[in-house]
Amino acid sequence: MLERIYERILRIREDGCRDCLKVVCRMDDFQFNQLMSRLQLQIEITSRYNPPVRPALDPMISTELGVYRGDDENIGRLLDYPECCIKSFSENTRYAIDEDHLAEVDELEVPPGKCALVLPSGFIPCSLRCREAWERNLIAFADREEFKRILELEDELRMKLPHFHLAYDEYFEKIILD
Repeated sequence: MLERIYERILRIREDGCRDCLKVVCRMDDFQFNQLMSRLQLQIEITSRYNPPVRPALDPMISTELGVYRGDDENIGRLLDYPECCIKSFSENTRYAIDEDHLAEVDELEVPPGKCALVLPSGFIPCSLRCREAWERNLIAFADREEFKRILELEDELRMKLPHFHLAYDEYFEKIILD
């Protein structure tokens, strides 16, 4: 999950950023290595908790990569978002889980024992029923134990990867189910 993003960033830099995310190649080696060290730490921490979906990318890395600065397609592909979700986000200026998403919750078949629907923060699917997003583990149900681990993971990530992004205080979107 996060490991694939790490590998993609390395590949982009090694390929000379011919096609996308030129910001990765404009970084000096020190800055790039610092960001990749943060991502390695995020991977290490996350792997101990084994959440049903990956957390959002560390806010410091997201900021440096230009998330939310207009290159939605390349950022979405880097983060392994389905093309339908990238298109919905880019074209509809849909920047948050909205009323339409919440209305879909009632239409989902919730497995017994599940208490929440979770997504990486910042991932806005075209639909909560998007099959590809479920297959890529970008949307999942969580039971009480998984939900507890998600909250513990967020606490540890906040503590070990401090940042100053005021609007980015959670690593998961959480929709509590009745």
